[in-house]
Amino acid sequence: MLENSVKMHYANYDVARRTAIRSWIIELACGVRVQDPFYFREKLALLWVSVAKRTWGPPPADWPSMDADLVRLWDDAPTTRELTLIIFRTLFEDVFMLDDPVAGKRSAVLNGLCVEVLTDQAILDHVYDTRDHEIVNLRCGSEGWLRRWSALLGECLNRGAQDAESEAFAIKILQTLKTCLGWIQPHAIREAALLERISTSLTIPNTKVRTLATDCLHILFTRSFSDPDDFASVVGAVFLPQGIATLASVYASIQMDLDDFDEDQYVLLKKLVEMIVGLGDYLLATKKNNQLPTETDFNGYLELVLLTTRHESLIISGLSLQFWSSILRLENLAQRPAVTELLPRLLELSADRIIKYEGVEERTVTKQFLEMDFESVPEMHAFLGNYKRYIEDIARLVVCRMPIDSMLWLDVRLDKFFSSWHGWHNQEWTTPAALRKDPLYIVAYGQFAIVDAALRGISRWRVWYKEADKEDATLKMNPIIERFCERMLSMEITDPVLLRKQIQTLVQFAPLMKHVPQSIFNVLEKVLHACTFEYPAEATDEDRELIREVRNNCDTELNRLAYLMPEALMEIYPALERIIHSIISSDKVSDHEVVSFLSFLLVISQRSNAPNKAECFAQIVDPVLNRWTDESTVKGLSELPWFMEQVGIVEIANYFRERGVTANTDLLNTPMDDRGRDLKARLRTQWAKMFPIRATRIFIQYTIEKLSHDSEEFQALLVLWKPRVQPIIEYILRLIAQIHAYCNSLNWKDLPEEVRSFVRDSCEEKFWHAGISLQSHDQFVEESVKATQSLRDFANSLGMMLRYTREYAFLALGSITQLEETMYEVPGIGMLLWQFVAGEPQGISLHAWKHLVALVVRPSVKNCPEKLRAKFFVEFLPGVFNQLDALLMERWSAQASRNAVSGAPNGGDRIDELNDAAEGDEALSEEMAEEYHLRQLTNVVDRLMLDLAGPNAGGQSTGKDESWEAGSGQEKKTGNEMRALLIDSPTLLAPFLSLCNHLLTVRDTRCSYSCAMMLRQMLPTMIGRYSEVDDFLCDVVMSSCVQVLGDAYYGDVAGEASYVLTIIYTVLRGKYDRPFKKVMQLIPGTSMDEMLTLENELASVKTLRQQRGVMMEFLAVVKVVPEGAEGEVARRILRVRKERQARWAVSRKAADQEEAVDGVLSEGGLVGLFAGAE
Repeated sequence: MLENSVKMHYANYDVARRTAIRSWIIELACGVRVQDPFYFREKLALLWVSVAKRTWGPPPADWPSMDADLVRLWDDAPTTRELTLIIFRTLFEDVFMLDDPVAGKRSAVLNGLCVEVLTDQAILDHVYDTRDHEIVNLRCGSEGWLRRWSALLGECLNRGAQDAESEAFAIKILQTLKTCLGWIQPHAIREAALLERISTSLTIPNTKVRTLATDCLHILFTRSFSDPDDFASVVGAVFLPQGIATLASVYASIQMDLDDFDEDQYVLLKKLVEMIVGLGDYLLATKKNNQLPTETDFNGYLELVLLTTRHESLIISGLSLQFWSSILRLENLAQRPAVTELLPRLLELSADRIIKYEGVEERTVTKQFLEMDFESVPEMHAFLGNYKRYIEDIARLVVCRMPIDSMLWLDVRLDKFFSSWHGWHNQEWTTPAALRKDPLYIVAYGQFAIVDAALRGISRWRVWYKEADKEDATLKMNPIIERFCERMLSMEITDPVLLRKQIQTLVQFAPLMKHVPQSIFNVLEKVLHACTFEYPAEATDEDRELIREVRNNCDTELNRLAYLMPEALMEIYPALERIIHSIISSDKVSDHEVVSFLSFLLVISQRSNAPNKAECFAQIVDPVLNRWTDESTVKGLSELPWFMEQVGIVEIANYFRERGVTANTDLLNTPMDDRGRDLKARLRTQWAKMFPIRATRIFIQYTIEKLSHDSEEFQALLVLWKPRVQPIIEYILRLIAQIHAYCNSLNWKDLPEEVRSFVRDSCEEKFWHAGISLQSHDQFVEESVKATQSLRDFANSLGMMLRYTREYAFLALGSITQLEETMYEVPGIGMLLWQFVAGEPQGISLHAWKHLVALVVRPSVKNCPEKLRAKFFVEFLPGVFNQLDALLMERWSAQASRNAVSGAPNGGDRIDELNDAAEGDEALSEEMAEEYHLRQLTNVVDRLMLDLAGPNAGGQSTGKDESWEAGSGQEKKTGNEMRALLIDSPTLLAPFLSLCNHLLTVRDTRCSYSCAMMLRQMLPTMIGRYSEVDDFLCDVVMSSCVQVLGDAYYGDVAGEASYVLTIIYTVLRGKYDRPFKKVMQLIPGTSMDEMLTLENELASVKTLRQQRGVMMEFLAVVKVVPEGAEGEVARRILRVRKERQARWAVSRKAADQEEAVDGVLSEGGLVGLFAGAE
C-alpha cells in the first residue's frame, strides 16, 4: 500500500498526508529486527528512497531532516545501521547510475545533497569558495558519511571480518562504496583513508569481501581526477613498489584447484586481473594531471601483468593481451628498458600459446578451464579465434621490435622441430583426420603459425624502421629468412590442412625474398602444386571434401601472391600464362579453380606497371563476359520454361519417368544407378559452364580490391570495366529473377506432379542450428552424405547450384556498385533493380531475403555516388521500404500468433522456451529455425536503416560491423548528408518512418533500440516540417512508444522510447491539441486534471531529461509502465550489463549479433586474401 501511495498518488497528497507516509516509513525502519527477512529490508529501503527522490531537499521539498533521520538509524542498532547502508546504496544507484526518471527531475538538487552529506564539512569548505546554504543546512553535523563508513570498515577488518556481524557490515559498506567512489570528491577519499582500508580488504581470507574490494579499487583506479595530488594519492600510490608488491601478493594467494574448484575464487581472480590490467591505461596518460610518480615500479608492474598472461586459464591470460599489443605499438613505452627486457619472454609465450586449442583433445589444465568458461562450442571457438589473433599480433610486434634476435631465437627453436619433422611425419596415418588427432600435429601447426607471424613482423619492420643501420640489419636478416624459406620448401607435407598452412606461410615469404628470384619461383611452384593437390583414389568423402577446401584456399593464396608482388611476377608473365593454360587444359581442375587461375593472371597484369594492361585485361575478361550474350544464355534467361530446361529439369524428369518415380516416391531411399550418376556428372559440368556469374564477380572484385577510388590504377580499371559491365547488368538481374521465379510455387501449376514434387524438394533449404535442430551435427552430415547416393541428390545438387548462383549474382551486383557511376547511370536502374531482384517475393525465403538486403540493397545504398543519390534513392528505396515493411510485419504477426498459442509472451525468450518444451517435436524445431532466420533478416534490415539514418550513415561499405560510437568526423558529416536527403524527400521519409515505427515494436530489442535511437536523432530536424509527418508521429509513433514503455520485455529500449515520446509530445503540443487528445485516447481513464498536471510540470522544467522524467512519472501514475519498484528493472539491466562487461570481449554470437552475410561464401570478399599485406 505504501509503495502504491508513493508511486501513484504522492504528488497529489497534501503536506499532512506526505508527512504521515514519511513517518510510517521511518517508523518501520526504526523497527527493523535481526530476524526480519532480507527482502523486507530491501523493500523498505526502496520505499525510503522513493520518498527521498521526491521530497528530500530545501523548500519547496518537505523532507529537510532526512540526513538526521539516517544518522539516528545509524546510531540506533546494528540492524538499522545495516539498513542505512542499503538506503544509501539504492539512492546512489538511482541518482547516479541509472536513468531513473523520478531522480532525473530533481537531479541537480539530489546530486548536490549526496555530495554534501557524504563529505566532511571541512573538506567542502576547502574545495569550494562558496556554498549553497540551503543545501548545507540539510546535513546533520560536520562529519560526512564517508568517514563513518571508513571507520566501521576499519573495525570490521581489525576483526578479520570473520564473525557474522563484521563480515556482513564489511560487505554492505563495500557494496555502498561501489556506488559512490566514481563521483565523490577524491580529497574526501584521501581524508577517510579509504584506499588503505579497501586495499587491506583484499588481504583478508574472505572471498566475497575481497571480490567487492577489487570492484571498489577498479572503480577508484578508472575514475577521473582533476587534481594532481588526488591522482598521486590514489593511482600513483598503487604504482609504488609497495602497491605493486601488494597486488602481486594478492594475485599469488589465489590458487585454483581444478579438483576442488571454487567458482567464487575464480570470479575474484578474473576481476583482480581485470583491475590490474586496467591500471595499464595510465601508462599511456599524457595529461599533466595524470602523471605517475617518478618512483613508479614500472618493471614490477610489467612482471605482474606478464604473470597473469602466463596463467593457464586462457580467459585470465586473454585479459592482458590487448595491453601488450598497445605497449608494443607505442614508441615512448616500447623503447624503455623494462619493455625490451621482456620481449624475449613475450615471444616465447606467443610461440607456446599460438597453437590451435580447438583441436586439443587431451584434458590439460587449459582445456579444463575452457570447458568451465564456455557453455557452447561456438562461443569457445569464437573466443579462441580472438585469443589467437592477439597472440599472433604480439609475436608480430615483438619481431618488429627486435627482428634479428627474434629470428635467431626462432631459428634455434624451430631447428629442433624441423630436424625431427621427417621422422615423425613418415609415420603411417590412415586418414588426414587421424593425423590431426595427434598432439604433435597441433605443435606442427603452431610452428607454421609462429613463422607466419614472425614474417609479418619483418614486413612491418621494413616499413617502420628508419634508423641508419637498417641496411646492415637487412643484410644480417636475409640469410636467416632464406634458410627458413628453404626449410619450408623442402618439407613434403601430405596432410591437407598442414599443407594449407605451409602455403600461407610460404606466400608470406615472397615479398621478403625479392632479392632471391629463384626462391620466389620455388614458392610459386609449391603454391601451384598445392592448387592441384591430387585426390587419392581411396580417399573418403570427408577427405575429398577436405582436399577440395585446401585446393580452394591455395587458389586464394595464389591470388594473394599476385597481389603482394605483381611486378616480380609480371617479368615472367608469358611463362606463367603458358603454365596456367596448361593446367586449365589438363582437365584436372574444376571451373571454380579455372576462375581462380585466370584471376591470378588478371591481378598480376592489372596491379603491375605492365604497358599492355588493356590487352591482358581483354584477353582474360572478354571471353567470360561475352558468354552473357550467348544465344543459349539469353534464351535461358528470357522465360522460366527455357530457364528450367537450361538447368536440366527436362532431362531429370525423363530419367525419373524411366525409373518409375512418382510424386510419392521417397527419393532419399531410392538408390542412384549408373545412368543416374552419369546424368548427374553431365549436369554438374553443364551447371558449372552455364552462367559466368562467379567469374564476373571475382574478376571485378579482385582487380579493384583495396584500391583508392582516387588512384590512377582504379580510374584506369574503371575505364576498362564500365563499358563491359553496363551491358550485362540486365542479364545478371534476369538471372536472379529467373531463380526466384523457379522457387515460386505459383509457377509450378503446369508441371507434371512428379516434376512439381522434385522442384519443391530442390527449393527446400536445409540448415543445422546448434540448440535448435533436433539432429546432432554428425547426424545432419550423415544424412547429407547418404543423400548423395540416392535420387535425392538431384534435388539437393540442383538446389545448391541455384542458391550458389544466386549468392554470386548478389555479390556481383555488390561489386558492381563499387565501380562508381557504372550501375547508377543505367536509365531507370532504381526501379529495374528492385523489380528484378524482388519481383517474385513468393520465391524468396527469409534466408535469401537476408542475403538480398545485405549483399545488394545495402551496397547499392552505401556506394551510390553522392551526385546520383537523390535520383537513385527516390526510384529505389520506396519500393524497398514498402516491401520489407509488409514482409516483416506479416512474418512477425505470424510469429506473435504462434507465441500466443504456445503461451510464450516474450519473443526474445521464445527459442529457449521451445528448446525446453519441444524436444523431439520436429514441427516446433522448424518453428524455432523460422524465428531464427526472421531475426537475422530483421537485423539486416535494421542495419540498412542505420546506413541511411544512423550516426555512420553514408560511409562506404566495408563489410565490417558499425557501432553507434564509431566513425570519423568525415563519416559523421556524410551521415548527416544522408539523413538530410532522407528527411528532405517526403517520398523517402514516409515509407522509412513506417518501417522504422514497425521495427520499434517487433520482439527484438536490439532492432527496437536502434530504431528508437534513429528516431531520436532525426526528430530535431524532421518534426514540424511536414504536416503529414507530424500527424504520423503523433498518431502512430507515440502509440508505438507507449506500447514499448508498457511492456517489460523492452526494458533496454524504454530509455530511448521515452525520449522519443517526450520530444514528440512537447514539440507538437505547441502546434496543436492533437498530442493531448492522442494521449487521452491511448490511456483510457486518464482524467483532465492528470493531463493538466502533466503539462504544468512539463512547462516547469527546463531540460529534456527533466521533461522525460515528468513524462515517465505520469505514465507510472496512470499505470502505463510495468508494475514494480522504481528503478528495479533498470537496476537488473545494469547488473546484467556489468556481468557482460566483466568478461573479456569475444566475437559476437552468430544467432543474434552477426553481420548477416559476412562470409556467406569464402570468397564473399577479399578481406582474408589481403589481410596479411603490410
